[in-house]
Amino acid sequence: MVKSDCESSDNPVFLERLYSAHNKAKQILGQDPDANLIQFSDSIVFSKPYSASSFEDFVSTVATWQRELLMSGLLCRGGITFGKHFVDDKFLFSKAMIDAYHLESQQARYPRILISTDLLQLVKPKVYVNNLPLINEDDGVCFIDYITENSEVPSNALESAVTRILNDTKSSSPSVQEKLRWLARYTDHKLNSNLSRPAFSKL
Repeated sequence: MVKSDCESSDNPVFLERLYSAHNKAKQILGQDPDANLIQFSDSIVFSKPYSASSFEDFVSTVATWQRELLMSGLLCRGGITFGKHFVDDKFLFSKAMIDAYHLESQQARYPRILISTDLLQLVKPKVYVNNLPLINEDDGVCFIDYITENSEVPSNALESAVTRILNDTKSSSPSVQEKLRWLARYTDHKLNSNLSRPAFSKL
C-alpha cells in the first residue's frame, strides 16, 4: 500500500485507510495509561510493562484490534516478545522491538501475530494459557487467534470480510497468493467455511 501510494502521481489511495487503522489502534490499544503506541508508515509498535496478571487482557486486546483490521479489509502480521525497551516522546531504544521485528519478518510469513516461545515460557507458570485466544500451528509457532466470533462480530460477518479480501486482492505475486491461501485455510478451520481451494485438481 505504501509503495503504491508513494510511487503514484495520483492522490493517495491507502493513506486514509492506514491513518484510520492508526486511529482504531489508538481506540483499542491506547486505553492503557502504561502502554505506548507508535505508528510509522505501515508499522505499529505497541509496548507496555510486562505483567503476568495483565497478559490475558493484553492478548485479548491485540486479538480485538487485529479482528477490527480484518473487518476493515486490512491484514497484518507481527511478533510479540519481551525485553529491554525504552520510549520517551520521539525517542525509541529497544531490544524487544528488534526481536519482535525478526519474529514478524522471518517467521510470521502469513497474516498472523506470533507470540515468542520465550514469552510463553515466562507466563505459563502464572497464566493458564489454554484460556487465551492463542492457537498453535503445525510449523511450531503460536499466534493470536483473531478469527473468533463474538456478540459484535458474528461468524457470517467474519467470513464475508475474508471473502472480500480474497476476491479483491488481484496481485499475482506467489508470496501474496500464499498468504491468501493460508488465510482461507485458517478461516475454514475456525468457521467451518469452504473458502480454501483444493490443493490438487484435474486440468
